[in-house]
Amino acid sequence: MKLYLSYKNIHIGAIVTFYIIALLVRLISLFFVNKYPSIETNYAFQVSAALASGLGPAIGALVAMLIFKRKTEYTLAGKSIWKSIATIIIPCIVFGIIGGWDLGVTCLLAFVYGLLEEFGWRGFLQYELRELPMWQYVLIITVMWFLWHLDLTQRSVLPFFLLLLFASWGIGKVANETHSLLFCAAFHGIVNFVKRDLFSDKTFTMAFICIIVFWIVMWYFVGISPKQQGRED
Repeated sequence: MKLYLSYKNIHIGAIVTFYIIALLVRLISLFFVNKYPSIETNYAFQVSAALASGLGPAIGALVAMLIFKRKTEYTLAGKSIWKSIATIIIPCIVFGIIGGWDLGVTCLLAFVYGLLEEFGWRGFLQYELRELPMWQYVLIITVMWFLWHLDLTQRSVLPFFLLLLFASWGIGKVANETHSLLFCAAFHGIVNFVKRDLFSDKTFTMAFICIIVFWIVMWYFVGISPKQQGRED
């Protein structure tokens, strides 16, 4: 169990274990979706298939951390329990008011899915690579994350890669600065959530913008003393 990369104390065995499990679970979920096309027309099955796919990085991270005794400083709540809870609850309430119960629940499910992925990509992998320069670990995570999406024939490859590159950088900064996986999950989840073509609704668009602003103000400007801000800088 002592297969280490000599540079920066990165545990290759843990990363390989994490990634193999993440890929296998992804392959299995895609197999069932392709084998049973009716899944795509049934909302409950769609949710189940999506969550099963997101389980891959989470399970892979847990197994790798247990076997190789790897740890992470990124937790569900990170540096603030109340901010992490508000990050998830407020958008679900807002979208529930705007679009009804179904939209509020869909928003929550998007966050749950985001958390499953983020526990793996940020909670485990980014933390494992944390001693590398930012551009290196961002690029490594982007490539692994990109290849993990095995149904690439259904996507515009270059724009999708650039989206993941930006997300790896942006959500990576959120993880570094807040240590909150719930906040990471919220950013990840809301991107998936808005794929439902909701921007045609002006009320939804305004709510989306306000929520992003709310998150930034709450995490970066509320309850942070000048002394604390100096330490974080």
